[in-house]
Amino acid sequence: MNNIIELTNILQISRIQPQYGYAVAGGNTRIGNLAEHHYLVTMLGWQLSEFVNSKGANIDIHKVTKFCLLHDIGELFGGDIGMYYAKANPAARTCAKKFEEENQKFLSKYFNNQKDVQDLTREILDSESDEAHIAKVADYLEVTHYKLFNGQLKKNDIELIAPKLKEKIQKIKDKIAKRELLKFVSDWKKKMTKYDSFLDASTDALGI
Repeated sequence: MNNIIELTNILQISRIQPQYGYAVAGGNTRIGNLAEHHYLVTMLGWQLSEFVNSKGANIDIHKVTKFCLLHDIGELFGGDIGMYYAKANPAARTCAKKFEEENQKFLSKYFNNQKDVQDLTREILDSESDEAHIAKVADYLEVTHYKLFNGQLKKNDIELIAPKLKEKIQKIKDKIAKRELLKFVSDWKKKMTKYDSFLDASTDALGI
């Protein structure tokens, strides 16, 4: 029980740990926090998994959910450098990932299933499974939709993210999941490039 209590106390930091990579990317509005990001990525990962499984794929939804909840837990103590900076400075990205991995190892001791958490966090960093790839797709999607929500989304963002999404999906071994997600990303790109603002996206979603 002590582990659970201490873990709960530590995880409260996620409410106020900003995703400061957005600031480096040019954000000038309220920056989201790690708790919000994990929640939204988990929702997306769950729904993407449900979607492909409804088409006949065989994806472990429980595992995808765990990946989504844990994927950035190392950033609780820092490590978010932003996609554009990571692209401009690959060495910094490597250092950030090492720092995040070390943070994950430290945090894993507060989980009752320490080895399981270490294996999961290592797998999500290395993207070794179909479930890890889907969780990463959900991560990229959430990042982009957050920019749309904040009125910061640019055409360059879509042009940068869409190939990354397809690259991740191409690594999925489940043929049905790969096929359906590639179709999904094509539709997603068409929709995202026509939105000028979150208002456009939200009114379209509501059928207004």
